[in-house]
Amino acid sequence: MLLILWALLAAVVYHAAARLVRLRRLLVKIRFHPGQRAATSIYGAATFLFPWRIPYLTPGANLLFDEKHALLARHGLDIVTSVSTHPMRAVFVVADPAVLRDMAAARSRYPKPVELYGSLSLYGPNIVASENDAWKRYRRICSPSFSERNNKLVWEETVRVVTELFDTWEGRQEIDMEDALTMTLSITLFVISSAGFGKPITWKGGDERPGGYAMSFKDVIYHMSTGVFIKVATPQWLLNLGLTEKMRNTNVAFKELGMYMSDMIRERRESQQREDRGDLFNGLLDAGEEDEKLKLTDEELMGNIFIFLIAGHETTGHTLCYALALLALYPDEQEKLYQHIRTLCPAGELPVYDDLRNYTYALAVLYETLRMFPSVVGIPKVASEDTCVQTMNDAGQFVEVFIPEGSDIVFDTPGLHYNPKYWTDPYTFSPSRFMAPDWPRDAFLPFSGGPRACLGRRFAEIESIAVLVLFVSQYTIHLKEDPKYAGETEQQRRERVLKSVPGLTLT
Repeated sequence: MLLILWALLAAVVYHAAARLVRLRRLLVKIRFHPGQRAATSIYGAATFLFPWRIPYLTPGANLLFDEKHALLARHGLDIVTSVSTHPMRAVFVVADPAVLRDMAAARSRYPKPVELYGSLSLYGPNIVASENDAWKRYRRICSPSFSERNNKLVWEETVRVVTELFDTWEGRQEIDMEDALTMTLSITLFVISSAGFGKPITWKGGDERPGGYAMSFKDVIYHMSTGVFIKVATPQWLLNLGLTEKMRNTNVAFKELGMYMSDMIRERRESQQREDRGDLFNGLLDAGEEDEKLKLTDEELMGNIFIFLIAGHETTGHTLCYALALLALYPDEQEKLYQHIRTLCPAGELPVYDDLRNYTYALAVLYETLRMFPSVVGIPKVASEDTCVQTMNDAGQFVEVFIPEGSDIVFDTPGLHYNPKYWTDPYTFSPSRFMAPDWPRDAFLPFSGGPRACLGRRFAEIESIAVLVLFVSQYTIHLKEDPKYAGETEQQRRERVLKSVPGLTLT
């Protein structure tokens, strides 16, 4: 028995020594660039298995957002490293605006690690999970779908969806909303269903299901949207066991979404008279009419429309929930927005698309929400070759950063958005900062940047502006009073309401 214990101890010591040797080699390779050191990486399964932050052991599942600019400020640099021993890995955390701009533009030198997005290729290849020539082709096909015609459709459908929601509240002076996120996700889901698929959904009805289906289209996209993280994170064999009702509904929804999309593709391709409403689905179907090389296969169509569906409601739904919370926490800002809306849209009238560009303060509220709560807190890249970049430390000295070929890079959005060098009083909700003509555009990256910037940016902006204008013009938004929080300070209240955790996006 004693011999076994000595053997185990020797194995542990050997493993530790070998790790230390490999760690030393890695630190030499990155030239000892300063940063965070931990046993586990900011990437990988261990982060989700051990989401807590324990110094030198685990960085925490929400490290970049929890730390914001503090991670960088501790080292006096806007580029730091996060080095782990399990796996042995160095990640360059970048929040220097000039370096980010150059990296985003140099797509071939800093490509997207598409293997991290494989789980989003549930129905087929798509623009998010592709790179190089495949990505260029998808972008050329998808870009025309986000047209001025689609922009107007997004506005009109958002106004329809929200006013129909208000109609369900008719006669009630006060709406008590226990879970605002469910409401905002439903709004964005209904909008993307119509402006994306050409399938309008209403708050009442829509429960009919065709023969051969277990769920209506409305139920399918609801369970798909609320269960997407379960689908991505759970092995299919485990989903098939259906251990919980949520898992069963998610499994059925994802199977039947594929069936619905296949039916829609077949129906529209076989239709002699296609009703073109300007939705994204029709835009993708039309892509190959003049150039056969641009024609999408059924699998590619399903893969890309699924990405539009997820990206078009998940990110915007969460952002709108944050925006409503911020407006409730900062009533003076809510009043500014209300007065601005009233100069463009008299009481009793609905906002019109022609006034979109004039709703500047609504856009400022959206941008300030995205600055404080970016949907994606870390945008991954990889170095395809050895490279050197230059940043400046807090003492005003230039520092050269060597990034070896194959190194992981993450664009640190919160680190950028909370940097006091670019944003005055960054922890305060102040939309007016975006009303200044010289606001720091290079230090604002909620939609990524360069050629791979979000294609649906304008879609999201139009939808969000319409929602904010409609809500603030009709209702005053408050936080519900709760006796158990009666003794909390204003700061404690804000921290409680805005507490954030990582999901498919920040939530």
